[in-house]
Amino acid sequence: MDRMRKDRQNPEHPGGESALPGWKTVLGGTVVLLLLVILAYVGYQILHLVNPPNTYETVLTATVEDKVEADGVLLFEEMVIPGSGDLGYLVEDGARVSAGTVVAEVYTNSGQSALRAALDGLNEQIELLRRAENVSSTQVDTMIQERTTALYDLLDAADRGTPAAMDEGREAYLLAQNKILVVTGEASDFASQIAALQAEAAQLQSQLGAPAAVTAPLTGYFVRSASTRQLTQPAEAILAMDPAALRSALDTGLDAALTGCAGKMVSGFSWRYCGVCTAEEGRKLLRADGTPLTSTVHIRFPGQTDEALPAKLDEVTIDEAAGLARFVLTCDSVTGDVLRLEQAEAEVIVSETTGLRVPAAAVHYVLESEAASSEAGEADSAVPAGENYIPGVYVKFGNLARFCRIDPVDDAHPLVTDGTYIIVPPKGTAGSVSEVRLYDQVIVEGQNLYDGKLLS
Repeated sequence: MDRMRKDRQNPEHPGGESALPGWKTVLGGTVVLLLLVILAYVGYQILHLVNPPNTYETVLTATVEDKVEADGVLLFEEMVIPGSGDLGYLVEDGARVSAGTVVAEVYTNSGQSALRAALDGLNEQIELLRRAENVSSTQVDTMIQERTTALYDLLDAADRGTPAAMDEGREAYLLAQNKILVVTGEASDFASQIAALQAEAAQLQSQLGAPAAVTAPLTGYFVRSASTRQLTQPAEAILAMDPAALRSALDTGLDAALTGCAGKMVSGFSWRYCGVCTAEEGRKLLRADGTPLTSTVHIRFPGQTDEALPAKLDEVTIDEAAGLARFVLTCDSVTGDVLRLEQAEAEVIVSETTGLRVPAAAVHYVLESEAASSEAGEADSAVPAGENYIPGVYVKFGNLARFCRIDPVDDAHPLVTDGTYIIVPPKGTAGSVSEVRLYDQVIVEGQNLYDGKLLS
């Protein structure tokens, strides 16, 4: 028993109490190591808070529009075309037709509509074959390229889901294919095919009969009744409204469905837009002397068409008490999409600026002497009174920070913003001192920046 007690007290015994100090040493070392790791992480975070790393952004090209958002009505010189019943239209919306042109037919039974569609298809095939016979070029490679282009256009129209463009692409493809057949001798002519199609068309015409015709009362642009609306008040009454009255009328609604007729004819090539906007927005339409802008503006109808049409301002009235502005502009461009509109929201584009998109937060003001000498030093300190200073940004060139000037804001270089960005002209622009180039790496955030600083 005494021997066993001595063995437990022996410091060299493997199962004795002397093994405990070794475990304590390992545990203590692990704790110290963890503490060192934690302290290193905290120190790293503190270092980055005190001296954060530089952040960069690539300079890209952008276009910014200075525009006025308005609500108003389009005023056309228009005439309603009488007609009712089951109408079959022979011309597309926006087509320009002469007085007396048949724009629609009145069908007496449901089968006539299908007969007319089949007859139009046959006539289209006959026209394509006749055009193919008149081919004069013998450049087969050119014709194959035309066919390929037509096929790509057709596929693109199918992807976009535009039926009108698909019809045009199909016609272009068939015409190019038929020309190739004629030139290569696979088809000497299409006389027999044309004769067969004409016989079939004559048979369909006899079945169709002679439906009552709806003709255009004057020369102009035709629009179907289902595609457009009509104003509820005369144009003269709308033009006589002040800003508050026009705003109230627009809120109530100044157009209604066009019913009880075949459609309308729009004569002339010009139309007017009478709109209302906020007084603040309306001031963009005025020159410094308070008169309407004489330069060309552009008008666009979001959700209706992406095309911006040139226009001229006729008048602008500001109602400061109501906080509203009323304006009238004239446009000499006519499109099918515009002809369908009556009351519509619009964007009047006053100006358009294209340049380089630079973060506003990256702009610094540096003493002109420091920017010119490119000496290292603190550049963002307070500028002494009376000293000349210039705006610019720091750009990464290799591993150095370089100060690049931008134009100061003045009459020749007005401030153009795009959210948190500004638009500056690229280097080499006439009348500009800008040194910023496309794809430059601008330093948005950085500490102690100066021209020539070595970047980590």
